[in-house]
Amino acid sequence: ASKEPTTFLEGNLVEKIRAEESTWSVEGGVVIVTLDKLKQTFWKTVIEGDEEIDTEQVDNRRHIGEYDDATQAKIRKIIFDQEQYHKGGPTSHEIL
Repeated sequence: ASKEPTTFLEGNLVEKIRAEESTWSVEGGVVIVTLDKLKQTFWKTVIEGDEEIDTEQVDNRRHIGEYDDATQAKIRKIIFDQEQYHKGGPTSHEIL
């Protein structure tokens, strides 16, 4: 029996991205979307019409060392995977 595809995300992005540098994957049943922004700014939302956040309250001065160990590990994994993707190397998922 053929299963109908499920749409998880639909709409227009609020800002421009580099589509060829943006990726998506499924890890442990979770969809991971990485958008390479054209302008490195905080977005109030991702999809037009979605609930917005107050970007004035985002503290981008916070150093990675100020987060707990689990959050630091996740941030480092994301950075590693992005660097590997751009170099054409294996991601942490492919290595493990």
